[in-house]
Amino acid sequence: MARIVVIGATGRTGRRVVALLCARGHAVTALGRTAAKLGALDRRAASQALDVAVPGALAPWLESAGLDVPVDVIVSCAHARFTGAILDALPDRPVRLVLMGSVRRYLPIPDRDGSEIAEGERRLYASGRPCVMLHASMIFGAPDDGNVSRILGSLARWPKFLPIILPLPDGGRRLVQPIFIDDVAASVVAAVERPASDGPPLVLAGPAPIAYRRMIEHCAAALGRHAAVLPVPLGLLAAVAATAARAGIALPLNAAELRRAAQDKSFDVEPMITRLGVAPIGFAAGLARMIGQAGPP
Repeated sequence: MARIVVIGATGRTGRRVVALLCARGHAVTALGRTAAKLGALDRRAASQALDVAVPGALAPWLESAGLDVPVDVIVSCAHARFTGAILDALPDRPVRLVLMGSVRRYLPIPDRDGSEIAEGERRLYASGRPCVMLHASMIFGAPDDGNVSRILGSLARWPKFLPIILPLPDGGRRLVQPIFIDDVAASVVAAVERPASDGPPLVLAGPAPIAYRRMIEHCAAALGRHAAVLPVPLGLLAAVAATAARAGIALPLNAAELRRAAQDKSFDVEPMITRLGVAPIGFAAGLARMIGQAGPP
């Protein structure tokens, strides 16, 4: 049994990580910004309302107010921009760190989030602490995941009497490598339980990349529909999406997501499988599980 603090415990991934760690017998303390959301977590976990974004909030709690015994591992499912705040708050005693990042750190397009994640990674490994940063690809599977669930919602609202025709950059030929949220949570827990996994950052992704067009087609098929993809220049699509957002119209993809959809995302997951022992399921299998958990559309 390890003594574990989970930062960002009330998020989509965090709440699953808390439940898995508790189920495996660990002593878990969950940190989140709001007491109401903490109250919905696994009851076996202790909890503390604490916002890591508030300067100076984490250090005194870690040192004395929060725990009666030293922490073995700190897990952060919060944005990697908070890496510096976490490091600055750590006591002098040894503590392992398992932090979440994102593969946006590797994308070639200018991206504020990607830059913040890269800086968080740099600070983490410069600290000399035993650690690993897990960079997840597109995470899907939660009812509110903001990726696949939003696409499914948009397709479900599409009028039944109209064919589904979605414009995509390059006709949706670019690659994406989504990972099911349960595999992400299992990877975080594996990193906690396998100190040997400490080392260079690990990418968490599905078993193989698929074309964005195929992802859309899978989503439509899961709803009993057929979707066709229309090739449209990225600049035009991004302008239309931005205009729709200003008008309060929800589209399957926003302007930023369209720009990312024009970039290939293809990653080697063998290090994830080897170091963590987690073999991710494919997109179609994850989508079927997601639809099954949510019930009929």
